[in-house]
Amino acid sequence: MTTDTIVQLSWYQRLTVRSLLTKSLSDRRVMTLLVGVGLGVMAFLVTAMFPSLEESLADFDLGEGFDAFLGGAGISTPEGWLSAEIWSIMAPVAVVVLAIVDAGRSVAAEEEERSIGLLGSNPMSRSHILTQKSIAVGAHVLVASAVLGVMSWASIIVVDLDMDASRALAAAAHLAMLGVMFGAIAVLVSAAVGKRMRAVLIVSGVAGVSYIVATMLPISEDFASWAKISPWYYYAGDVPLVNGVNWAYLGVMAAVAAIAFGLALAVFRKRDLPA
Repeated sequence: MTTDTIVQLSWYQRLTVRSLLTKSLSDRRVMTLLVGVGLGVMAFLVTAMFPSLEESLADFDLGEGFDAFLGGAGISTPEGWLSAEIWSIMAPVAVVVLAIVDAGRSVAAEEEERSIGLLGSNPMSRSHILTQKSIAVGAHVLVASAVLGVMSWASIIVVDLDMDASRALAAAAHLAMLGVMFGAIAVLVSAAVGKRMRAVLIVSGVAGVSYIVATMLPISEDFASWAKISPWYYYAGDVPLVNGVNWAYLGVMAAVAAIAFGLALAVFRKRDLPA
């Protein structure tokens, strides 16, 4: 005697089973929200602290180099304070790590765990598989950046800081494109090496070195122009929290992301993938 068990799936479960994009979007959604909300809460706390610290910060002289790092806004200004505490290090590092880990897990881990063969057995091309997974990585980055941007914008209004609150949204736009760019680079490396940890380490190393280049070289007048070779420069070089959106810099990051994704497609189509 046999007993057949029929499991009733919800509409959402049926959708995630049928759609690779929806399944990829569903993966790591919790991590995405944790990054976005966590950064947003930190932004609110940092924003709320500024009025009580403003007089004390006015006595701090961290030198012209540090002021240049903050886009000419001293740390005693709302823009300089928020840039130093959230937007220069904490937010970009968190979003870039999200993008790199997400891309490695979405692409390289599928190959490493030999589940890529199951995907390939379905009536979909390799280009379709990589595109759907890459879109999900980009979407996760956009969501995390948008959550931070909106919460930071609201915090500035609630605390009534003497600055343009829309600058937080400009900073979030640059942050999102930075994450998309490094996500695309991570997709390329993941498609090339097929090992999650190796891909994560390689792209993390590139991100770390390029961050040092973008932040340290501008301190010296002799080497400041060389900072433009770093992808990080186009995130913070014009300090969007001070100057607003720099569309040219967004375009550079978008172009790098497009080139990296195009190369990833070419590599992924030609490689021998495990069955």
